[in-house]
Amino acid sequence: MAEKKAFVFDTNFIIQNQNLDEVLDKLKEKFSVYITQVSIDERIAQNCRDLKAQFDEAEKCKVKFIHFATISFKKTYEEESEFYQKGMQTKYENYFGDNIIPFTKDGETLTTIIDRANRRLPPFSAAKDASDKGFKDCLLWLSMLAYFRDNGEDDVIFVTDDKSAFRNNTEYLQKEFHEVTGKTIEIHPNNYYKELLKQPEKPTPESNPEKKPEELPNLDTFREEVEEAIEGLRGVDWKNCFGDPQWSQTFTTSVPFNKDYTKTFFAGLRSDIADHIFEKSVPASKLLDFDGRVIDCDTEIPMQNLEKALRIYQAVLSNYSQYSEQFFEAATKILNRNYKAPPALPFDVSDDDLPF
Repeated sequence: MAEKKAFVFDTNFIIQNQNLDEVLDKLKEKFSVYITQVSIDERIAQNCRDLKAQFDEAEKCKVKFIHFATISFKKTYEEESEFYQKGMQTKYENYFGDNIIPFTKDGETLTTIIDRANRRLPPFSAAKDASDKGFKDCLLWLSMLAYFRDNGEDDVIFVTDDKSAFRNNTEYLQKEFHEVTGKTIEIHPNNYYKELLKQPEKPTPESNPEKKPEELPNLDTFREEVEEAIEGLRGVDWKNCFGDPQWSQTFTTSVPFNKDYTKTFFAGLRSDIADHIFEKSVPASKLLDFDGRVIDCDTEIPMQNLEKALRIYQAVLSNYSQYSEQFFEAATKILNRNYKAPPALPFDVSDDDLPF
């Protein structure tokens, strides 16, 4: 069994990290890093579109200044784009070696994608008004299923900032991945890699038997800050016109959160705040709902409360990283105060009385 976990990233991870080689070199120390051929092709296509725009601009200048200047092309767009495509493919192959996840270009794959689109199976959106956008996302997902079914590590981490296709469908995709491959997959936002790189190696007692147990930090004040910050996500304090204190809940959840669910929320919180940077408040479902369990109340979460929660999370990672799991457990417990259990069925209800 492989000791390292696999680390796979979506195309938007490439775009966001200008120093991609440096980031991946650090990740390679702890993980087996993979890239999909779908992402390679998509990134090359994006750059070729930029290249085409440059050629089109040059062509316009050629026509515009034809009366007093002559502009000639050293290469055609087709020649330059072919040269670029081959060069970039070779560069990726040299860097990743055998860790490029291929995809099959055949009728069966196309049929599978069309079937998933028609049935609105993730990564296609199941919303009634959703389009069929998601072809490349589906192709990427199918390529990962096919590859890890027969190859690779037992545990996979996949990072993407695509909420509609992947992160909002985490539970379904994790279940499908396990059913097809027999392995596990975590799905996180792109910036989760920073948390992975921060995690220190845990020394074993055998490595330093004479070392005294670490003293527990005094967290009395910080506990209060954590409580206040997480409470600010589940409800808002305010005063009515008479000056009386009031409290309004921001959401209810039909299914309790667990630690991994809360961890996913905090890992993507900075990105979520950036997506709504000029808004004063944000509906809870925009941030906390990954599978339809969160229901908005009349009050939205104030942006300042979100920023406070982010500061607490970052403080934990910076100053108390060894207790990060305990932080997620505590935050989960507080958020679950908004859990609203469904009404229990009467004891005398028979199968014939049930509405299905």
